Amino acid sequence: MATQVPSVYRIRLRASNCYLLVADGAVLVDSGLRGEGQLILRSMDARGVDPADLKLIVLTHGHADHCGSASEIAAATGAPVAMRPEDACLVTAGLPVPAPPITRWARVISWMLSTRLMRDVMPAPTIKPNVLLSAPEVPLASYGVAATVVHTPGHTAGSVSILLPDGRAIVGDLAMNGFPSSPLKPTPPIVAQHPGLLPGSWAAIGTRGATVIFPGHGRPFPWASLDMRL
Repeated sequence: MATQVPSVYRIRLRASNCYLLVADGAVLVDSGLRGEGQLILRSMDARGVDPADLKLIVLTHGHADHCGSASEIAAATGAPVAMRPEDACLVTAGLPVPAPPITRWARVISWMLSTRLMRDVMPAPTIKPNVLLSAPEVPLASYGVAATVVHTPGHTAGSVSILLPDGRAIVGDLAMNGFPSSPLKPTPPIVAQHPGLLPGSWAAIGTRGATVIFPGHGRPFPWASLDMRL
């Protein structure tokens, strides 16, 4: 069982971040857009992580900028792909996971992403997850990392966050820090399938001791600096 608190490496991609957790084993959180698999694999190699060392790929949710290269990385490493069933049922069928805008700026972004060009750049990926994270909390100790996956719905029905025992939290798009958010500071997501669930998910992270947030977009930031007003 893993007892060592993992190192967290942020890998900056074209449209998002993914994160590499390294302890007794290695776990990748998110996988960027389609075609970014080799960049992620090179980043793993630069940190001394062999493809065979990767034990799991956790997808925080099913949007194309977070899970687009999951199948490529899984094929290169043999690591299983894990996600919540709510989003898995859509990506398994190659269907887009809903992302309704909840701010005026988000409506502009959504219009831009609806163009044919952007649909070609960010097609809905087809993924067949090997591991369904059906429980409210799933420990990752069996994969060599002292961390817990927690269901934090709101951005999508199947969104998750990964909590480390020292207070670091990788939250996908539960919050963002900078573009594509209009105010370039820590904010709630600009799109949400179930916005009414966001406050409960933020509370779930906070009550579990989150102190530093690692978002899917932008730099890490202190939990206390997040403006949670929708």
